[in-house]
Amino acid sequence: MKALVTAAGNTALIKDIPIPEPGPKEILIKVHCVALNPVDSLYVVHPADQTPGRVVGSDVAGTIEKIGTEVAGWDVGDRVAGLLQGATSGNPRPGGFAEYAILEEDLAVKIPERVSFAEAATFPLCSLTAAQALFIRLEINAPFASPFQFQETFESSPSILVYSGATSLGLFTIGLARNLRTSGGYPYRIFATASPKNHDKLLALGVEAVYDYRSPAWPERLRNASGGISYAVDCISEDDSTALISQTFVEGGGKIAVIRKSAWRKEGVRQNVIPLYGAAWSGLGHEILYNDETLAASPSWRAFTVAFFKYLSAGSLEDSSKFPIPPNPVRIMPGGLERMVEDGFTLLGSGKVNERILNASGPDWMRPISGEKLVYKVL
Repeated sequence: MKALVTAAGNTALIKDIPIPEPGPKEILIKVHCVALNPVDSLYVVHPADQTPGRVVGSDVAGTIEKIGTEVAGWDVGDRVAGLLQGATSGNPRPGGFAEYAILEEDLAVKIPERVSFAEAATFPLCSLTAAQALFIRLEINAPFASPFQFQETFESSPSILVYSGATSLGLFTIGLARNLRTSGGYPYRIFATASPKNHDKLLALGVEAVYDYRSPAWPERLRNASGGISYAVDCISEDDSTALISQTFVEGGGKIAVIRKSAWRKEGVRQNVIPLYGAAWSGLGHEILYNDETLAASPSWRAFTVAFFKYLSAGSLEDSSKFPIPPNPVRIMPGGLERMVEDGFTLLGSGKVNERILNASGPDWMRPISGEKLVYKVL
C-alpha cells in the first residue's frame, strides 16, 4: 500500500509498505479520507525521533476491510472514523496517512448515514481534545456516561469562553458546549473570539457574542457583557492568549484548558486562574513518549474516549443519521497523499498559528486556513 512516511531531512515521502494485519481486537480499514492537524506537520519538521519510515497522520475515515478474531460489534463494510498517533511519539505508534490503517475496535467511531467520509475525518482528534478539555480538565459533567463525575452548584447559566472559536478545536468545543445543561437545567452561555469574517458563522452555532481577538479592548468588553467567565478553552495557547483570557474571568478565578504546554507566556496570567494542559494522546490508554515526557497509560482516560466515541456513534437524539455535534467545514485538497507535504503541510506550517498566513499563496486551495479543515481523499 502507499503511505506517507517520515524520511531523512525532516520531511515525509510516499512509499510502498506492506498492508498491516489486524490483531485479535483490531480492525483494518480501507482509508477513504484523512484530515490534517497541526501535529501532523509539526512532528515531520521536528521529528519525535529520527527513525525513518514511520507512518504519519492522526485522523482517518473509511470502511472496514478486515476484523480481528476477537472483534465484536463491527462487520466488514462498516463505515468508521478513528484516531492514530502517526509519528508524534518517541516510541513506535501507528499512523493513518496510508491506503489502509489499523484501529483498535473500541476506539473507532461509527459514521452516521448522512455524514460523508470527509466530514467524519474531521472528528477524531479535535473533537476528543474538546471533550477532554470540557469534561475532564474543566470538570464539567459530560452529556454521556463518563468515568469522570463532578459536583457543581450553579444557580444560573455559567459562561464559557472559546478562544479562537473558528478553529477545528473551537468549533467542536462550541458544538459540545451548546448541548450542555447544569444540574439545575441552566444552559451554558457561550462566548468566543475569532476573526470578523467568522463571526456570523459562530453566532449561527449558538454563540452569544463573538469578539475580534485583534482588538485590545476585547477582554474588558467580554467580561462586561458576560459578568465574568467561569470556564475557558484556549484553542491556540500561544504568546499572550492565555493571559488575555484570564482577564475575562469572574473575581473568584477559574480554569483555562490549554492545548500546548510551553508556547504561551505565563506572565500576565491572573494568579487565581489556572491553566491546565493535557495531551489528547492520553485518551488512547497506552504509555506514550511525548514531548520528552512519558504519558502513563490511563485506564480512566481510555474509558472516557470509549464513552465519547460511543456518544458520537449513537448520532443526534433528533436525527441519528447525523453526529450529535456538527462536523468541521471541509476544504477538499487536490492530489491525495502525494500532494500532502507540498500543499497541506505548507499551509499548516510547523510554528505558531498566526504565522500560517505567510505560507498561503497561489491557487485557491492554498488560501489561508480559516474556519475549515483540510481533508485529502485517499481511496
